[in-house]
Amino acid sequence: MYETVDATRYAAKENGSIRVTDRHDRSQIMSVLQFLVRRFRSQLNSGHPKHEDGSVKLDPPKSKLRQCTISERTVCDIRIYDIISPKKMSPSGRRRIYYFAGGSWQKAPSEQHWSLCSKLATELPDTIVSMVSAPIAPNNPAPSSFPWCMKLYRALMTEAHEAGDRVIIAGDSSGANMALCLPLEALREDAEGGLDVSSEKASTPHPVAIMAICPSTDLTRTNPDIQKLGKFDPLLTPDLIVETAKAWCADWDPADCKVSPINADISLLAKRGIKVHGVTAGCDVLAPDGVIFRNKCSEYDVQGEWLHWEKQMHCFVLTLPYGLREANEGVQWIIDVLKKD
Repeated sequence: MYETVDATRYAAKENGSIRVTDRHDRSQIMSVLQFLVRRFRSQLNSGHPKHEDGSVKLDPPKSKLRQCTISERTVCDIRIYDIISPKKMSPSGRRRIYYFAGGSWQKAPSEQHWSLCSKLATELPDTIVSMVSAPIAPNNPAPSSFPWCMKLYRALMTEAHEAGDRVIIAGDSSGANMALCLPLEALREDAEGGLDVSSEKASTPHPVAIMAICPSTDLTRTNPDIQKLGKFDPLLTPDLIVETAKAWCADWDPADCKVSPINADISLLAKRGIKVHGVTAGCDVLAPDGVIFRNKCSEYDVQGEWLHWEKQMHCFVLTLPYGLREANEGVQWIIDVLKKD
């Protein structure tokens, strides 16, 4: 049923400060899934999200969280759901992952997102994974949501610093966009405020790393490679990502670094020692800009590890609940990388 994986077809290579793992294989069952996704793409991407203003109250699926306990708390009027494995937590050296789920900045986390977070909480030692219910469009587009989320980010970083926790900010797709934009904007504010971002004592608290899964990094959508890749993407289309970017930006310029991290001062990440890890997929219209962002990280000496997997679709790791080999191996790659932070 599965295509044989030849280890010579993928390998890690150094790209400056970024270590890139390239893969080119695809199982038969993944090919079938991508075919089906393409057939039902319009239905999958249809509908107009309806939800309350502000932080949406989530209903975590118990079936996806059997091995974990979950508790809800509120910080800066934003709901956070802490997912904790029953494995013993050490009193010190705790790791926290704050996860922003994708969904075109308009949808609440799916069951697939909960499955991924549960897996991370279970497999990563001494780690609490927290799903963030950020205010989203159309009720709260970026001009409303982003300043609100910045207050949350500052509060969470201060809280973790006081507790002695190491923090990783993670997300996929539009959530990965926020996982990148919030630390970058905070570093910009610090630098403009005269703080020495290269000094842990002089600067405000920040995460040790970011994990960006199939991130949306440039909301102008002007990269010509997006159109070229459109015919290979089974899930997203060039028109769709233009539409969702407009819904999030509202009256903000899509080139603004608060929504397009590709235009931010990426050197600040290196000065603060924040690692940036990521995943990109070859059949994903967001990948061309994701690769450009990855290369900019290398150019500015930002440390990190990235997985690029050709023949895979957008956020393929979220197919984890269905037992696909690529999802299992992609998630295991993420776990192995995060264990080092």
